[in-house]
Amino acid sequence: MIISDWKNMLASARYFLKLIFISKEYDVVFMSSAFFNRGEAGENLLLKPMIEFCKKNNISYAIIEDTDLKGEYKSFVRNKESIPFDFISLLQIFFRKIYNLIVKKPTNLNEEYARDLKISSILKSLFFKRFSSKVYLTLLWNNVTLWRRVSPNACIVDYQHGIIFDGHRGYVIDGNPPHVKSSNEVFTLVYGGRFKNLLIENDNSGFYNEKNVIRVGLNKIIDKPKITSRSNKKILFTLQITADFQEKEFNKQYVQIVEKLIDNNAEFLSSNNYQIIFRHHPRYSSNECPQINIEYDFVSFDNKTPMADLLSNVSIHITFNSTSAFDAAMMGIPTIFIDMHDPQSPTEIFFNQYIYPLQGWVIKDYEDLKYLLIEADNQYVYDNSCMDVYEWSKGFYQDFDERIFGDFIQEQVNNGNGHGSLSKSVK
Repeated sequence: MIISDWKNMLASARYFLKLIFISKEYDVVFMSSAFFNRGEAGENLLLKPMIEFCKKNNISYAIIEDTDLKGEYKSFVRNKESIPFDFISLLQIFFRKIYNLIVKKPTNLNEEYARDLKISSILKSLFFKRFSSKVYLTLLWNNVTLWRRVSPNACIVDYQHGIIFDGHRGYVIDGNPPHVKSSNEVFTLVYGGRFKNLLIENDNSGFYNEKNVIRVGLNKIIDKPKITSRSNKKILFTLQITADFQEKEFNKQYVQIVEKLIDNNAEFLSSNNYQIIFRHHPRYSSNECPQINIEYDFVSFDNKTPMADLLSNVSIHITFNSTSAFDAAMMGIPTIFIDMHDPQSPTEIFFNQYIYPLQGWVIKDYEDLKYLLIEADNQYVYDNSCMDVYEWSKGFYQDFDERIFGDFIQEQVNNGNGHGSLSKSVK
């Protein structure tokens, strides 16, 4: 492995080696990844209101941040306030390779958990004997097994990132939560009531319940419907090509579908003055991902303009099954889904589980785009569609509720034990 960021690697090594001799105690530790630093100067917008609450209420905290050690996602700025996790990440990779050679390579999630449990015990004995926190708040249950080994009585919390659905290996699949969550007694903070209900209703084990799934909302940067005339012919097309997609062939198929969709409708789009603005996924890498080769005057790419600003200038959004459909809906912008690529089909998630209100706005054949745009050209149809998706979004994405979050954190900090026990139900 070639390490791309030696500066943060050395800073990380200094911090964790010092822990052998110096104690560090916090009320809250935020554990995240540089991938989520999508605000100004590397700010993590998801965690921002939570960190601000800690500052206002004199709650001691630390931000620990991991990254891609190979440097495939160099565009993400490291948070200057954070403690780089690079050194521990490197050791975890090393110990996993040793474990795979000596024992065996895990073939399922339970075996992965057993391996990480052993590695976490080693890391605790080496670097974390003098480190503790009352609360560990993670994104994508980042290192929850390690934190449970480090602080057996702490409250460990996972804050929702992206979407939750029945079948998501990180939340609930085949009627059960992932073993790593239930074994480590992880609380789940969600964006809205619909996500909370989805977890509880689809979990046959009873792990998810009213007390450990808490609706705290989201730090919304876009939350009001916009009034758009159908004379606005700009369309935002959010792409989902990422370097970490396990099956590389899927990326190639995806690109072929996108290119053919535009080619087959080029004459219609051009003659009707449509503008297609493509936006790559935040984890897209020009070095690791196939390129989209489309050369039309009405096509452009924009990965620099903030998402809210892009959406404020378009009238329609197109995607396969990106969570950007929620961003668009919160501004009253309808989404046309593409259902021509099985790994990224929107049918099960958006139409069957989320009951997206515009059930007919789906491209299943290349000619469908033209007919859907003609239908949306009717101002009455378009206005009703905008209001329908806006109302739909409110059940999933609700404003960040500082009171609910504050009550929860204050109770965990004041109690400081019992795996995050709650004396009252938090909605």
